[in-house]
Amino acid sequence: MKLGIDLDDVTAICAVPYLRKFAERFGVELPDESEIGWHLVDQSRVKPALRDAFRLELYDSPFFGELEVYPECPAVLERLVEAGHELYFVTARAEKRRVITETWLREKGLLRYAKGVHLKPRGDFVPPVHGRYDERGSAIYKWRVATDLGLEAFCEDDLTIARTLADGGIRVFLFERAWNRGLEHPNVTRISTWDQLAREIGV
Repeated sequence: MKLGIDLDDVTAICAVPYLRKFAERFGVELPDESEIGWHLVDQSRVKPALRDAFRLELYDSPFFGELEVYPECPAVLERLVEAGHELYFVTARAEKRRVITETWLREKGLLRYAKGVHLKPRGDFVPPVHGRYDERGSAIYKWRVATDLGLEAFCEDDLTIARTLADGGIRVFLFERAWNRGLEHPNVTRISTWDQLAREIGV
């Protein structure tokens, strides 16, 4: 099987460290870790322009190189490759972040499992609003990559991206996160851990 794999909040623990830095900067109170997620940024009283500037500042810092890997991920990736599956990392991070992304993957021992690493050519953000996450554009980008590569399934956490892929006939393994609850779709299988993914695929 050809399997697409997202990075942030699927492979790399991203939302929690991001929101902790966000809370520290703006004095925002966070809930328990299980409830921390990207939806809290939009729900905060921080002005959109300040939120956008913070995201841009953090993305341009060493942040992506400091993230931790979900503990079960490396072992499951190895088993998937040993079972003959083809893995492709597909992220909405901008192409200009390739060096820090591939360096991180290499240092974490993950790069060797992938047939390719695909980053978004036109960047992370909505073109007219520098720093605003481009949710819809990222969904279209990942759908195009999945189609071009002939991916049969995709590991994802983003609600809009998961729905777009599923509507296009691609099976989505949706990692349970606080910000993606409520999506029900015949092509979506909700999972909680990498070990559960391994059981679903049979490795």
